Amino acid sequence: KRFITDGKQWYQRRVRGSTLEFNLHTQCFIEKIRAKDYIGAIQYAQRYLVESEGMCKEKLQETMVLLAFKPSTQCSKYKALFSEDRWQELVLEFRASNYELHHLHTESLLSTVLQSGLSAIKTHQCYSSEKSGDCPVCNEPLNSLATPLPFSHCTQSRLICRISGKPMNEHNAPMMLPNGNVYGEEALTEMMATDGILTCPRTNEKFWLDQAYKVYVM
Repeated sequence: KRFITDGKQWYQRRVRGSTLEFNLHTQCFIEKIRAKDYIGAIQYAQRYLVESEGMCKEKLQETMVLLAFKPSTQCSKYKALFSEDRWQELVLEFRASNYELHHLHTESLLSTVLQSGLSAIKTHQCYSSEKSGDCPVCNEPLNSLATPLPFSHCTQSRLICRISGKPMNEHNAPMMLPNGNVYGEEALTEMMATDGILTCPRTNEKFWLDQAYKVYVM
């Protein structure tokens, strides 16, 4: 019986203008056929299906035809009605009716707040091969959550060092290596002091510090 008994008590008190009542009675009818209680199925249909809210003539006729089929039928139209997947459909319909009745949102408040923040920092780089490990949108599961959201509209760009994650400005000048990649002066100086040579993290090429040129952004 699963949740059918409680479901019928719930809609009798609360639901109006919904197909949930008809679909619940339809499932009860189907379960009686599955149990080979054909007389009980007919009596149940006469008592509940015909007058249930949300009933339409076409659906009723389609449901009654099930009396002529076995649950193992391969006829796609009626096989779907005997499918166990109908239970999940009833769960979703019950949930939707409950949300509508209590004026609840179908999405959680947490998801809404997260998407508001993600849309403010989402860029095209978040979906390229050059993702940043420090960017929330570049990492899962937030990357998937932000997929349908619009990209942020930035009126003023900032250069961020790929090595240190710090802004590149007058205090941390952008420096271009001979291979064309740009990093912050602080990160290159620190790397030089540690390793004695510069190693480009993107290409693994080796350079000296005096081979890097300062970049000026107009």
